[in-house]
Amino acid sequence: MFSFFNDLSRHKKHQATKALVWFEKQIKLKKIYLLIFTLLFNLCSTSSDDGVASLSNDTTTTSVIAEEDYPIVLTQCLNEEMGYNIATPFDIEDLKSTISQLSNSKDEEKQLSEDVDYCISKYNLWSDSSSLNPEELAKIYDENLELAKCLREKGLNVPDPSQQEPKVDLSGLKESKDDIMPLLQECGWQK
Repeated sequence: MFSFFNDLSRHKKHQATKALVWFEKQIKLKKIYLLIFTLLFNLCSTSSDDGVASLSNDTTTTSVIAEEDYPIVLTQCLNEEMGYNIATPFDIEDLKSTISQLSNSKDEEKQLSEDVDYCISKYNLWSDSSSLNPEELAKIYDENLELAKCLREKGLNVPDPSQQEPKVDLSGLKESKDDIMPLLQECGWQK
């Protein structure tokens, strides 16, 4: 091949070299295209897990719910899991007004409140724990642990809070709010 170059004029050598370089580029591009095609084909084809080592067959998906979607999630929970028929709200204020119109008696209001609390805790809606740092959560937990102990000493059957849910749960009490408020204040609770 080099003898072929020796017989050509300088201009022809230059043109032949350009043509050779162009040809090599085309071959490299075709190799790259072939490689890309092969990769895409392998990625898009169905995969089989045969022969693949895995630590677990279980996959856990954690979804993060945007705060503006909380009313929608709460409504879906109440409809699908609690049997209500609530229209999808525009925002939290719309949901509040809709929920306030649902109960006709104290029993219905109590049941609705329990159902709403269930859905809020199940989907971790409006939780303070996501916005507070661990030191603040520990402080709230310790304070509420003392509050629960004090309330029990005053005759209320109040469970201890958990570290996951550091708030004192007063929802199971039979006493009225008017009966509970003075006891809370005696135990040092402030609004």
